[in-house]
Amino acid sequence: AFFPLHRLAKHSFPLQMAVSRVSPLLTYYHAYPQLDDRLQYEWALLDTHDSLTDYYKHFRTVPQIRATLAGLGAEAVWVARGGNGVEARARRPAGAGA
Repeated sequence: AFFPLHRLAKHSFPLQMAVSRVSPLLTYYHAYPQLDDRLQYEWALLDTHDSLTDYYKHFRTVPQIRATLAGLGAEAVWVARGGNGVEARARRPAGAGA
């Protein structure tokens, strides 16, 4: 619903700023004006979705992840804080179905 407004404002930076104040959509008309409208739209969908999904993330601590894996019966559990938050590795118990 907001993309047509962004497209109309693409040649006016002040108008782009005004539209951005009321629109949740992230567009790149100001940064990459050489991209056609189709690519601008696709990038807008991807980056807007990516920026809004943080609200729905449920961050877990190392002990929470370790407890979840133990509760599932995982073996050789390794859990630690890493560059992307909590990182974990585990093996399915021997004899468990695929």
